Amino acid sequence: MEKTLIQRSGTTLFTINFDFTSSDQQEILRDLQANNYKLVGYKGASGPNQISSGVPTWFSIYYYEMFGSEDIYCEPKYKVYVYNKGVVDSNTTIQMHAISDEVPLGTAVTFHQDGSFSATTGAPAEAITVKNERGAGTSDITIGLAAEVEGRFQPFCAFTCAPQGEVIMEPNENIVLFAAQTDAVPGSVTKYTTGSGCNFAFSDQNVQYELEMIHRNYGIRNVPGKAPVKSIPRGTSLAELLNIK
Repeated sequence: MEKTLIQRSGTTLFTINFDFTSSDQQEILRDLQANNYKLVGYKGASGPNQISSGVPTWFSIYYYEMFGSEDIYCEPKYKVYVYNKGVVDSNTTIQMHAISDEVPLGTAVTFHQDGSFSATTGAPAEAITVKNERGAGTSDITIGLAAEVEGRFQPFCAFTCAPQGEVIMEPNENIVLFAAQTDAVPGSVTKYTTGSGCNFAFSDQNVQYELEMIHRNYGIRNVPGKAPVKSIPRGTSLAELLNIK
């Protein structure tokens, strides 16, 4: 019985497993449930003009919702979203006030003043670009990408864009997971990890990650002998872990 996060890259299927069936892991799970902990996840992107206040939470799941076998499915399918605020403070929850249809990498998107989108080719092959067509004198906006997780598109990166400006957004496979007593929901902007956890990058060489919880600090580590992950302490900068190529 296991918890699985699945992500596709081309034809490759990546998996992360949490197995809560042993007595040791069940004991930790009971403690996490009793103390209102969440598993929170973040996904990376690179490009200029990312907001400096933090990174949007990609997903958050209460541990009291977990038991036995839990599966989270996600694919690198993307939509462009727009939030009508140009200044995003830490602890803000980004709202997707406008959201495009699904767009593949290599797409050049235009965001029109009426809130609609149009798309064509011409962006860098591993990126999505967005032109802000709003007129001079309008306020800055926040533009980002939402990636599919559990059948829903949820934001994971955010960029400031001036009227008539453009953003270039390149998603990557850097992932951060940690357990925390947090109010974070998808879209909540967080600057630092608020619990112990791990980070890693999906690759053709590491297509499966088998993880387990740690008693003493509710950290996350790889199962011995399985694909390694890097341990990260509470208070680590999320941008430094995620927003690099």
